[in-house]
Amino acid sequence: MSLVAADGHVALFATPEGDSYNLPLVCWRDDGTSVHGLVLHRGTLRQAELVPGFRRYAHGSEAAPSFAAGEPQRRLAQAAG
Repeated sequence: MSLVAADGHVALFATPEGDSYNLPLVCWRDDGTSVHGLVLHRGTLRQAELVPGFRRYAHGSEAAPSFAAGEPQRRLAQAAG
């Protein structure tokens, strides 16, 4: 497993009320089969996909969009490119 700095990338989330917010990625984790972004959530480093409301990864300069219910989630590798 390797950890790579994720400067400038964020994980986008949506609340049940339809609001959106983002958390900066601390790093990426590559487990050999997939890549996951890690965020600091409630004082613990957690995989972004496991935090409630996760929608997708994005670059920090991208505005936080509104999300439609059931919108597919982009993988980190796609957002990084």
